[in-house]
Amino acid sequence: TLRAATAVLAASLISACSSDSTPAASAPVDAGDVVAVVAARAPDFSSGAVSLVNGDSFAAQNNLAATASDIVVRAAGAQFFLIERFGLTTVKRFDLDTPNTPTLTASTQDAGDMDDSNPADLILLSPTKGYLLRYGSGTVWIVNPSATNEAGFKTGEIDLSHYDADGVPEMIAGVIDQGLLYVAMQRLESFASVKNGYVAVIDTGSDEEIVTGDDPALPGIELPLRSPTGLVRDPASADLLVIGSGGFDGSFAPQFEGGIARIDTGAFTAELRLDDGTADDPTFGQFGELVAVTGSRAYFTAGIAFGPQSLYRFNPLSDAAPVVVDGFEAQSLGALAVDPLNRLWVARADADAPGITVLDVSGDAETVVRALIDTDLMPINIDFEIVPDLVR
Repeated sequence: TLRAATAVLAASLISACSSDSTPAASAPVDAGDVVAVVAARAPDFSSGAVSLVNGDSFAAQNNLAATASDIVVRAAGAQFFLIERFGLTTVKRFDLDTPNTPTLTASTQDAGDMDDSNPADLILLSPTKGYLLRYGSGTVWIVNPSATNEAGFKTGEIDLSHYDADGVPEMIAGVIDQGLLYVAMQRLESFASVKNGYVAVIDTGSDEEIVTGDDPALPGIELPLRSPTGLVRDPASADLLVIGSGGFDGSFAPQFEGGIARIDTGAFTAELRLDDGTADDPTFGQFGELVAVTGSRAYFTAGIAFGPQSLYRFNPLSDAAPVVVDGFEAQSLGALAVDPLNRLWVARADADAPGITVLDVSGDAETVVRALIDTDLMPINIDFEIVPDLVR
């Protein structure tokens, strides 16, 4: 079992964001102090749950905090947040030592909301401030992650409705970097990807949006791709990397308008680094997940939408072609995450053998640290926290 060592650790919150939420460590990290928090779902989408995995033994506690299948988790000190998305529209907070009993349950619906707010992610700035991205709404909630009750959870909001004619810009991912919150928006029309995505830039001190260019009506950064799905910090600079699947048209046929772009956060510009090609000549297929290990080493998945994916290694600073990682071509792959020891965790979305493979990526080629961590259900999102003196 998991037990928090001290009340101080139990109260601490470390920033988390999208798929790029590994806390920075100022001293060498003991693998035994690393906890992976994993959101997982049943293959038939009938249910979901949380797994907690020890970073040293890779022992997993599965089927915790049972819920629906459309979920995401964020680690925060000796706690974690469970975001229940479409249909449930709820955020729950748990202590690691009591992972089936929430210490906070809060709706993500405003009193006047007519549609499902469909919360996408929770971006944590401090123990008392975070941002809840609401995919089905035009407003980001400013929240207090340490709230003791639902009434104290929402503390404000930021309007991003101007990015789409219907007032719902489909905010999907976010990251906080150097005092700025970056929010990626898909800007769909009836679920169809028909125009480029945007990234709104918000000052976390004032919670005001920054005008990054010459268009005050759309003050954010226009992306050279459609349907963004993730934002990642470049570990070697102030830049960001953004990945987009390209999305689908009105009949749910894949749109090859995706790729990976670099955002220059000084100039507030975006440049396409990898293109997904065309329907007749798809370079990689549709892009999926993205993580960065160093400034010159990153990984992404791409392939058939809702089908086999391949894992690629690439250098975001180079024009060299990405390389398929040995043993990871045309596989049932899901989430990617980099832990505090810079190991790559790769979700195995195999209905018959779901789990996570852990890779050492410090050498020229990847080596397997753990072939499969059994999570019982299919992993869909992985986050990490460093919690010293935790007892398993």
